[in-house]
Amino acid sequence: MNIDEKLLNSIHDDLDICRDYLHQISSGMIKGEVSKYPIFVAMRGVADVDLGLPVVNRNDYDMTWNFNASHLEEFVTKGIVAKDKAADFIKAYKNPKDFMCVFIAEEGAMSFAFMPYDRNRAELN
Repeated sequence: MNIDEKLLNSIHDDLDICRDYLHQISSGMIKGEVSKYPIFVAMRGVADVDLGLPVVNRNDYDMTWNFNASHLEEFVTKGIVAKDKAADFIKAYKNPKDFMCVFIAEEGAMSFAFMPYDRNRAELN
């Protein structure tokens, strides 16, 4: 599914505020062997989804999006990624040293995106 460019830019703007912090969390999850596949859940609705643990509250930073830290294993357990599709997800997963995996939990736009940690907007996809 293609994600609306305005939506991606909105997330990217908020990530400019907390990107380094999320990178630290991702690195910690990998080093601590929580998961090799961290996923950040981006939410801006009134009723946010029950995935992961809250790590960035939009109200604390005057942002649009909340971010929770999760991982592939939770997505499989909760049926968001089918167990038989986990291998395909792993193949598509980009290097977590360079990219964060963001699950956009927006009604009508639930999708995964890989956003660069280096703030290079040209690499959005």
